[in-house]
Amino acid sequence: MEKMKISSITTSVILSILLFSGFAQEKQPVKPATPQSPASKPPANTPPRKKADMADKNPAQTSQDQDSGSSPTALIDQGKSFYRSVRFKEALARFEAALKKDPDNDEALGLAAVTAFRLDNQPQSREYFLRRADLAGQKDTIRSYCFYRIALTYWREAHDIVSKYGSITGDTVVFKLPETEQSDARYKIDLGQDYAERSLSITRDYIESHNIRNLLYAEAALVAPDERTAYDLRNKSLDSLRRSLELADLSSLAKRGDSADFNQPTVRIAELPRTKEEESILVDPMMRFVEGARAIKRVDAVFPRSSRPAKPKGEALPDPEPEPINSNEVKVEILISTIGDVVFAHAVDGKSEWNGAAIIAARSWKFEPARFDGKPVQITGVITFVNKASKGR
Repeated sequence: MEKMKISSITTSVILSILLFSGFAQEKQPVKPATPQSPASKPPANTPPRKKADMADKNPAQTSQDQDSGSSPTALIDQGKSFYRSVRFKEALARFEAALKKDPDNDEALGLAAVTAFRLDNQPQSREYFLRRADLAGQKDTIRSYCFYRIALTYWREAHDIVSKYGSITGDTVVFKLPETEQSDARYKIDLGQDYAERSLSITRDYIESHNIRNLLYAEAALVAPDERTAYDLRNKSLDSLRRSLELADLSSLAKRGDSADFNQPTVRIAELPRTKEEESILVDPMMRFVEGARAIKRVDAVFPRSSRPAKPKGEALPDPEPEPINSNEVKVEILISTIGDVVFAHAVDGKSEWNGAAIIAARSWKFEPARFDGKPVQITGVITFVNKASKGR
């Protein structure tokens, strides 16, 4: 198979810190000299919408209004405008309205899939990527891209499950998942690996697919049934990471420090040491292969005082939110860029009233740039913030 170069067709919109899934830029493999597809990136010269068109409305109602008279092309253009404004719910409503009129519209399927991903709706994102891959006459490069993105959705779901259960015990991080959660995480990891392999069977040198294999193997190692299995999975993770680094543009990668992009070569570690004392004793098998990546600035979360919600007169209180694994902790997943900045932070477990404070603190941390085999890499892991004032409540 001809070796294909990988070119980015990403949109530069980054999610706010409270809205997940701004971590991944949209990329797909293309042949040399092939122009970028418009399916995943709204064109920069789309004229701004009139103020009346941008008025806040219920997305479903707005979609119904537009569905009655607008063409699929007009609906897609409206969705792109909302997407650029980081109004993803309204954007998705427009793309879905276009698909009601034209179910096999390639551009609408691509944009709907990416937007659902931005909204952290992984099953819906997968559905649209699958439909796009299965279109009659679909290009192999687009199918490879769709399979990679499906693998990414499965990793995100497995990753969020696993990350909740890590705890620093002595000099190691231990993951004790309930049986159902562990089974679900492994099932999603296996499905993710299957789609990553499908992508690579079409485009063998697809950087992003090699990197998602790396992340899936690393995630599987954290919940492996025994150390021998974990060792083998970590080696597979490192092999895939090396392959993605061989294919990556290192000069460009070394300069990336202002955007969240899990597509780039990334090392998944379990938990980040919360203090210098923990750092001196904590042993992470993946960190043995990494130079740098030590925290040079740590910031504690300033949590708000907890309060009971007031019961409106004559109304019942809303259903309580699910209790976090540890009631006095917030776990925040972060992505550390190649220059040591935290460019993405996402609460994977904790009380909703505390999550914002923990995310703000996590984004203020600073790290030494990390290198693997002498090459720049990103680091992803979890910081656990403890609300000491809540103990005993």
